[in-house]
Amino acid sequence: MRAAEVTAALELLAGPWRAPLRLFVRHRVAAYVGTFVLVIATNKALVLSGTVSYSMWGWIWYAPLLLADGKLKLARRVARQRVIAAMEARHANLAAPAG
Repeated sequence: MRAAEVTAALELLAGPWRAPLRLFVRHRVAAYVGTFVLVIATNKALVLSGTVSYSMWGWIWYAPLLLADGKLKLARRVARQRVIAAMEARHANLAAPAG
C-alpha cells in the first residue's frame, strides 16, 4: 500500500512546474510556519498602514498550502484505488483456474 502511495505521489509531483509542490512536501512544517509568519506580517502591515482597522486578508497565504494538501490526498486516493484493483485482479486470477 505504501509503495503504491509513493508511486502515485511521484507521478503527481513529476515535472518542472511541480517544483513548489515538491518543496512543500519535503519541508511541510517549515512551509506552514513560514506561511503563518506571512499571515501575521500581512495582517499587521495592513492594520498599521491604516488601510483597514482589522485584517483577515493575510489568511489567503494558506490557499496554496491547502491546494497542495488536496493534491497529496488525491495521490493517496489514487494509490488506494490501484492497490484495490491489483488485489481484485490477483484474486480473480486465482479464482479463475479453480472454476
